[in-house]
Amino acid sequence: MSTRKTVLQLQRQLDEAKRRAAYVAPQREEGAATQRRPKSAIKYGCTSAPSTDFTIQGSKAGIIFFGGEAALGLADAGSDPTAPKGFHPNRIYAMISDASPQVVRAKASNRAYTRYARGTRGSNTQSTFSAPISDITTPTMASVRAKFGTVANSKKDEVGGSYGRIWFEPERLPLVESGN
Repeated sequence: MSTRKTVLQLQRQLDEAKRRAAYVAPQREEGAATQRRPKSAIKYGCTSAPSTDFTIQGSKAGIIFFGGEAALGLADAGSDPTAPKGFHPNRIYAMISDASPQVVRAKASNRAYTRYARGTRGSNTQSTFSAPISDITTPTMASVRAKFGTVANSKKDEVGGSYGRIWFEPERLPLVESGN
């Protein structure tokens, strides 16, 4: 059985809910700059299906941050087909942190939370990066793991503080059969 909530806990939850309900997001100013996250078409060697290359989209900022197409085992897009629906490439991620986390309050609920990312809220400083990672010459998981280790070692000083990190998510290729 769970414990009963005190009157104070219930009152705090009610106050947060009222603040969330009353919050109205600020209107974007006419002609204000938007945050652009441009993508570029790149050639990706699929590790799940042998001898298969796809043309996929990758974040320009992420590819530049991780050292360019050559360091990530990618190439310029050619006449390769696009990836099938539901396909997720091998991806490398990085979160850049400040030396010490900041305690900030959520705008809607006024609830306190810890912010580990670099920059301050609303400063338009990019603190997370992601990019596809592969190996065009020999797309195997062993070669991708080796590339990840090389890229992670070269960038580990740039993630900042003990809260910055670099991680990897493996490829997911959907397997589909028709009913006929």
